Amino acid sequence: MQIDPRSVAREIPGIFDEVFPQLTPGIVAHFNSGADGFQIQELPLALLALSKLQRAMLFELGYSVGERLVTGVPVDWTECIEATLQRQQAFFDAKLPERIELCDETLATIVGGNLAARLRAMSEERGLPLMLRPAIPGLEWIASGQGDFSVGHTLIEVKCTAKRFSASDYRQVAIYWLLSYAAAIEGRGDEWQDFVLLNPRNGVEVSMRFAPFLSAIGSGRTKVEILQLFQSLVGSRLTR
Repeated sequence: MQIDPRSVAREIPGIFDEVFPQLTPGIVAHFNSGADGFQIQELPLALLALSKLQRAMLFELGYSVGERLVTGVPVDWTECIEATLQRQQAFFDAKLPERIELCDETLATIVGGNLAARLRAMSEERGLPLMLRPAIPGLEWIASGQGDFSVGHTLIEVKCTAKRFSASDYRQVAIYWLLSYAAAIEGRGDEWQDFVLLNPRNGVEVSMRFAPFLSAIGSGRTKVEILQLFQSLVGSRLTR
């Protein structure tokens, strides 16, 4: 059975403990200390108090709205709800109530607007088009998947949490890089060069090139050595 790369990053962290032994709480805190802020419309606390949606679903709904806003597609709430359920059900046993309240629509619109505005700005800053759902290649028992967004060789992953970015967030972009590097060596795609962790809820982002990121967490291994170790672990797990 093949497993989505996002699930690998979140549910099988042991692989990363061997490949990236220095992805510790301390280095995560260090990465987060380099975060930059960007302008957002803040979420009204009174509306958040009124919302009965699970926070994960609420902000996933905001992500769906943002996708439409950034491409100029009118916001159809039925379509947004369906898209939200499809994404969440890929990883969780997600359910939405039959009716979305006005407060939820307002909150999702604010988050989606923040996301769309920042993505447009990033595209303009780099002079490159924004791509939705860039392909993430598979490897062995790891299935192919989709990222959130990309601009050129920069991977952009969206996290709508009230907390700082977590180790699992950094593991996720690390495995996306690993899969892209394996595909690039085999002539199946291009290697990601940079990544951005983007939070449209609180207006914070961490932007890094993969080279120093991998150097910091990879215990001095070269890219080739990292990939070889990862492939050996993936292969050995397949035979268990």
